[in-house]
Amino acid sequence: MSSSTSDFDRPIIFVGTHRSGTTWMGDEFSRHPDLAYAVEPRHIWSWSHQSLGDDRLTSEHATPKVRQHIRAAFEQLVKKDGKKRLVEKTPSNCLRLPFVRAVYPEAKIVLVVRDGRSVIASTEDIQQQGVQTKLIFRRALQTPLPEWPAQMGRLFSAVHNKVTGKPMKFWGPKPPGWKDWVKHDEPEVIRAKQWAATVLCAYRDAKEMGDVLIFRFEDMMQRPAETMREIAEFCELADADGVIEHVAATADPSRNAKRRAEKTNLDHVRSILEPALNELGYEWDETL
Repeated sequence: MSSSTSDFDRPIIFVGTHRSGTTWMGDEFSRHPDLAYAVEPRHIWSWSHQSLGDDRLTSEHATPKVRQHIRAAFEQLVKKDGKKRLVEKTPSNCLRLPFVRAVYPEAKIVLVVRDGRSVIASTEDIQQQGVQTKLIFRRALQTPLPEWPAQMGRLFSAVHNKVTGKPMKFWGPKPPGWKDWVKHDEPEVIRAKQWAATVLCAYRDAKEMGDVLIFRFEDMMQRPAETMREIAEFCELADADGVIEHVAATADPSRNAKRRAEKTNLDHVRSILEPALNELGYEWDETL
């Protein structure tokens, strides 16, 4: 198989840092009969790069061998499901947009951004509760055997925290510098730095690339039909009315306010969050 062609149509790739709404988006698009939905196939995107210290990948990492492997893996998934197109979301791809574009020049890439204060509240929940055991072992089984040595530390840490009930020190995409944060910073500071670093990396890459659709999760909750129709048109997704209608009927605007209410005092990390929020078009004192 060529590294620049596939037997399936243009893939739809949702990008966004952790707890930004990519799961919700993927679930909604999975309702479309033409789409095969891949849920966080991190093992495919990170193939041959599992041992790197962080999740940042650029176009230089997309060698012909890597491109061919990734495209073949997704092509097999689409064929297995008997679908026409791929829809996919992997949070760590927020640090890999140039890499993703190099692998799939024809892909329709959609970046979702969300208020960092909501992301922090949701991330803290995950760190306190731990990752679901079934997800831990699913990811372990998905990882090719040659890459297990690079993943054993992550797997052991996740299982240990789940069994002991200890909060996780770090969860989600790993931007450059994350290891130093874990050593020296308080949990709330780590979460703030993680969100700012990951979302700004994706946002700036998307702006530079110029062919990525960017939307705010809050807009999807407030104007679901209009926002989803814009996304479907960008993705050139035919017969999307069923997806749009379901989103319009089920989107919950209160999700924005609920998350913000859980974190009413973030002044100690305001200096980290506010510049990123402003760059994304949010205001510190705005009411969602």
